[in-house]
Amino acid sequence: MPEQPKIKVQIEWGDIKHTAEGDLETVVREVMQFAAKVLPNYSLASKLTFSPDYSSMVDDLSSAVQLTPEGEAVLLKPEMSAENSIAMVLLAARVAHAVGTRPNVEMDPEAISRAIGKAVKTVRNTLAMMTKTGLIDRTNDGAYKLSMQGIRKAHEIAKGLTARAASSPAEKTVTTSG
Repeated sequence: MPEQPKIKVQIEWGDIKHTAEGDLETVVREVMQFAAKVLPNYSLASKLTFSPDYSSMVDDLSSAVQLTPEGEAVLLKPEMSAENSIAMVLLAARVAHAVGTRPNVEMDPEAISRAIGKAVKTVRNTLAMMTKTGLIDRTNDGAYKLSMQGIRKAHEIAKGLTARAASSPAEKTVTTSG
């Protein structure tokens, strides 16, 4: 049986040094415990800090969006509202960037329009509304990206789509027709 890959992390913070070695889960747990001991407020602050969980997002997005080899998003649920569709493709762009298959997290209105299959005018109007509500940010070059609030909301939408996709066929029929 092949041996599981091991990871080794050495932490130096001032005069304090710590080395953790083993499988990924063990090392991450040990590093977190070390940080909680060394930085007493770390444990408290980490409970209040939003940190995107990209691996969870990949699972949740897979029922609504797929990525081309070039990192472009393709919406699989054309019946979604423009706002939710935009949120899904911008979240997919962010995840693709995080895993290294896309050079940036921004998308211009035309690319969003192609990805979601809605008119550019509809996309632009929806982007303006989403910018006002703080879900997305407009970049200096006229492209758009999700804000931290937008990332959280988009992930919640994706989780809801995943939950609906996992429901029984009878429930799917009721849900989509109602």
